[in-house]
Amino acid sequence: MLRKGRYKLVHYVGMRPQLFDLQDDPQELQDLAQDPARQAVLAQLQAELRSICDPEEVDRRAKADQADIVERNGGREAVIRRGTFGATPPPGTDATVRFV
Repeated sequence: MLRKGRYKLVHYVGMRPQLFDLQDDPQELQDLAQDPARQAVLAQLQAELRSICDPEEVDRRAKADQADIVERNGGREAVIRRGTFGATPPPGTDATVRFV
């Protein structure tokens, strides 16, 4: 995700980019990435994102780290059996595990 001025770019590896005009659409309801009039803004934000990081490399490393954590915790089935928090607990609260 990259925000610059009134625009916000959302980038997920392997998916279409999303572009929002936060001034006109603060709730991010209208994706402008396919709007021909916004292609220059989209290209500029994509170039700026790539000047900061390589999204594909970051995604690859994050998934490798996640896989390592799962293996260190006994594998996929062991992690699933432990349950879930449902959501990230807010700071200062104790996490309560729910079993699914």
